[in-house]
Amino acid sequence: MTTASTHHACAAHKAGAAGDFALPGAEKHYPPDLELDPVHLDIDLAVDLADEACAGTVTTTVQARRAGASRLALDAVDFADVAVADPDGHPLTWDYDGQTLVVHWQTPLEAGATRRAAVTYRVAQPTAGLYFSRPSEAYPDAPWWAATDHETERARHWLPCVDQPSARPRLDIRLRADARYTILANGVEVGRTAHDDGTHTVHWRLDHPCPSYLTCFAVGDFVRADDGDFEGRPVAYFACRPHTEADLHRAFGRTRAMLAWMTAKLGTPFPFPKYYQIALPGIGGAMENISLVTWDDQYVLDPVLAHERTRAVDETNLHEMAHSYFGDAVVCRDYAHAWLKESWATYLEHVWFEDTDGDDERAYQFYRDAHAYFAEADGRYKRPIVTREFNSAWQMYDAHLYPGGACRLHTLRCEIGDDAFWSGTRDYVQRYAGHVVETEDFRRVMEAHSGRSLGRFFDQWFHTAGYPSLKVAFRHDAARGEGTFTIEQTQVDPATGGPLFDLATDVGWVADGKLCTQAVRVDRARQTVVVPMPAKPEQVRFDPLGKVLHKLSFNPGEPLLRAQLVGAADVPGRILAGRELAETGKRAAIEAVTAAYAGEPFWGVRVEWATALGKAGAEAAVEGLAAMVLHEHDPRALASVLRAAAGYRDPRIAAAVEARLAGGLPYHATAAAYEALGAQRDGAPIDTLVAAAGTEGYGGFAQAGAFRGLAASRHEDALPLLLDHVGYGATSERSRPAAVAALADIGRVQADKGTRELVVETLVDLLRDPNRRVRSAAVAGLETLRATEAVAALTAYRAPLARQEQVAVDRAVAGIRAGAEPRPAVAEKTVEDLQARLRKLTDRVGDLEARLGLDDGASASASKDGAATAPPAATAAAAAAHEGAPAGT
Repeated sequence: MTTASTHHACAAHKAGAAGDFALPGAEKHYPPDLELDPVHLDIDLAVDLADEACAGTVTTTVQARRAGASRLALDAVDFADVAVADPDGHPLTWDYDGQTLVVHWQTPLEAGATRRAAVTYRVAQPTAGLYFSRPSEAYPDAPWWAATDHETERARHWLPCVDQPSARPRLDIRLRADARYTILANGVEVGRTAHDDGTHTVHWRLDHPCPSYLTCFAVGDFVRADDGDFEGRPVAYFACRPHTEADLHRAFGRTRAMLAWMTAKLGTPFPFPKYYQIALPGIGGAMENISLVTWDDQYVLDPVLAHERTRAVDETNLHEMAHSYFGDAVVCRDYAHAWLKESWATYLEHVWFEDTDGDDERAYQFYRDAHAYFAEADGRYKRPIVTREFNSAWQMYDAHLYPGGACRLHTLRCEIGDDAFWSGTRDYVQRYAGHVVETEDFRRVMEAHSGRSLGRFFDQWFHTAGYPSLKVAFRHDAARGEGTFTIEQTQVDPATGGPLFDLATDVGWVADGKLCTQAVRVDRARQTVVVPMPAKPEQVRFDPLGKVLHKLSFNPGEPLLRAQLVGAADVPGRILAGRELAETGKRAAIEAVTAAYAGEPFWGVRVEWATALGKAGAEAAVEGLAAMVLHEHDPRALASVLRAAAGYRDPRIAAAVEARLAGGLPYHATAAAYEALGAQRDGAPIDTLVAAAGTEGYGGFAQAGAFRGLAASRHEDALPLLLDHVGYGATSERSRPAAVAALADIGRVQADKGTRELVVETLVDLLRDPNRRVRSAAVAGLETLRATEAVAALTAYRAPLARQEQVAVDRAVAGIRAGAEPRPAVAEKTVEDLQARLRKLTDRVGDLEARLGLDDGASASASKDGAATAPPAATAAAAAAHEGAPAGT
């Protein structure tokens, strides 16, 4: 699955190595007993889109794994008019408590024998799992559709089933609906019947084991785009109107090429009988249901959006397709091992870019994913990739599972070599197709193909929380002809349980334009590596071949960093040099990054350099970012560059952003421009933002950015405008959740008690909104406001939700209770003013250092004994006095 936030999806836990991953009271989760194993489901339902209901009979065939078994427990939440019978006449009793339907056969089964239980029921407006859309008075153009979306445990809200991945029945799905609607489901269509009442029934059959979370159907008024077939399997795309066939081909038209690449890479034919994809408004993310992938229609590309988002759509398309093997054909036995599907699907994105676009794209994907994982691990919690302890399986779907696990797979690949890695992967996919797996199954296959004992590797990378964070120093001794690397694992901390890692990588240096490397084993908290180095190196590197997941701090001095900035052959090398130079805050260093930006050929490097300047807090960075905004023209980079510029309130930034807006920008870049303008506070062009907030536009992308920009402006006109746009029917359903989030953001800094109360009351009212994304935004907004007065309303809202959604509310309530009061606008403005003064102070320090000859890396030059000489404290003190701040500030 791809969540809207994973590209990627995804509390407050007891103290310890796992941080605050789970809420107090979380238990360990294990697969269910399957003494009676569901082997087939016959789903025969009428779907009523007008009433948002379905009714009919689901017949479960079970097979006894042991003699004497007689009890079947089915997950079934809030079903009405329930009746249970054995179609073959075997006497049974049953009991239903609104959550679980328990069937007892009076005569126990023999081992291997089968029985059937037919459950007749009705479900209306289910809380989760089955979602409906229809026109309303507020939204008369809303499309007609119904579709399922289950991961992880939401099928139970409309389908009686064992709602765990280890239960994998084959499927017959008969759905009856209005004859004007298309009916899609897993598998192949095997029958179609028209009825006299204007309805029709379509029969789909899937002759492959399918867990409940991958069971899917969709009914509605869809446009269809056929795309031929792949090795005899039909390929087609669907969406609601007004999307067109051309839009669908623009978004998904590379699917068959991806199928060809993947089947060749894995050495295995595509396992399912068709490959259909359907995009629906508001369903969220993308989901790999067997042979019927669902997407949110934010991924459907018109000609403008295609310039910005084709890469992102391809990334997601490849991810969901990879699940056909990792997750659909080879199923994780339970969600403790969900990395076997999500980490693998994410890593195959890397490999697709490597094979189709070159190693620069793969390396950047690795860098980006690694830092997404670091952000979660450092900012929220650290947990093992494999863990059984959670409140809901949905919590597992985080940045640890997707990018964190993907980067570990690349580390494994580099550890054992390409031949062993890919031969082992093909063997694993072929050996376990149609079966359930755990982490140990994958490890044993990799051991068999590599000849390596991988227990320690898997223990430290998959069963232990945390990652290696390295601080590296370098000095060159010309007299001895040696280079010395000092490597420190800064994550090691006995007090917090920070683990020591064992890493196989390289140190590197460039001599005469050629990269030289030496293999090193980093297995101590601090160690020194000495390598022969007769001449002073042109560049020095740690892990220059990108073998190991790690966070790196390595500043060997500005001259070496400047050489690396433009001379490193690899994308991460240039990114890291730019980041280190930006972090110095020195004008000369930042000007070097700005100058290099103009000639940098790879878009991702430019994104990361701009981001680093956005965080530098330096006056020179303002000038550089203004130039970047004006001159960046790659649609893949433009939105990120504009967001980086939002880190500064400065007329030069505002002028550059307004100039780009005047020239026309694609949707996401326009949204980022509005955010950057809003961040200018008093200098924000409010009329521009107000006009943009009233314009819905394709996908609502730009309008959502205008809402965020208004909130960032803190302007007195922003609050009433946002209040006018959050209500049902007030504006596009695509952008209304952004208006809710923006309302909470501006409410967070309101010093006036009455205004804050109005915002809280509005968010509480929105907990009853028909749009579930709006409701979720309201929950998050109340947490943002630390609204203790809303806890009772949140508790009431929580009660009927699906378990995984209850946990999200629990986390919000925990955040409210644990958090401090929001910072009012006056305090926020004071902090921003101090940051602006500090920026100017830093620039003056840089000027003084340059005059004193301390620039260009002199402050990091090595003395005879290798110690670094620091600039005199008087420099900073003099600059501080000149700025008017006390010395020592």
